[in-house]
Amino acid sequence: MDVFEAIRKRKAVRTYTERPVPDEVVDRVLRAALQAPTGSGSQAWSLLVVRDAARRREVADLVIAGGAQYFAAMRPRRDATPEEHEAECVAYAEKILSTYRIAPVWVMGLLVPRNNYPESMEEGGYVDDLLSVAFAMENLFLAARAEGLGTVPTSAFQRFEKDRLKSIVGLPDDVDPVLVTPLGYPESFPEGLPPALKRTFRGWRSLVHDDAWGSTRD
Repeated sequence: MDVFEAIRKRKAVRTYTERPVPDEVVDRVLRAALQAPTGSGSQAWSLLVVRDAARRREVADLVIAGGAQYFAAMRPRRDATPEEHEAECVAYAEKILSTYRIAPVWVMGLLVPRNNYPESMEEGGYVDDLLSVAFAMENLFLAARAEGLGTVPTSAFQRFEKDRLKSIVGLPDDVDPVLVTPLGYPESFPEGLPPALKRTFRGWRSLVHDDAWGSTRD
C-alpha cells in the first residue's frame, strides 16, 4: 500500500479483534513513527507500548469511561434529565468502544520534555514538542494502516483521569500522554464519513486558499 492509499484509507477504528499483532509488525510501525520530524531535533517524545493484559484492560476501561464523559459534554441533552443523559452516554460509549478491551496492543505517544529551549522560547518550544508528538503518531497511524492494522487517535478521553493513566503505566509527573491508541486488527475498516459528519464536513476545495485568504477553490 503506497502512502497516498494509506492516507485515504486511514480511518478511526473502534471495533477490534483479539488477533495478536506480530512483534516484527509492531516494531516496523514504531520505527516508522519515530522517523517523523522533531522540533529542534530534540526528540521530545517516547512511545509506550502496552501489551500486558491487565494493564491493557485498565487503559481500555479508563478510555471508555472518558469517552462517556466526552460524549456527555459534546452531545445535546435534549429532553433527558442530566442523570438520563449521563446514562445514555455511558451506554453509547460501551456500545461503540467495548472492543477496546480486547485490542492486543495500546500505544501511547508521550511528550517527554528535553528542556533544550532557552527561557525566551519555552512557550513556543512546548508547542513544537507537542506538534512533534502529533507528527510521530500520524506516521504511526499511516504505517499501521499500511500493515492492515487499525488505530484511533485519542487525545481527549484520557484527560479526565490523566493522573490515573500515568499511574497505570508508571509515568513521571513531567511526562504527558498526549495521544493514545489501540493497535490491532479491526473487525472491518470504516468506509466514508459517519452520517453526523457528512452533514458538516468541509470539502477539501473549501479549505485550500490560493495566494491570499478567501480565494478558496470552491
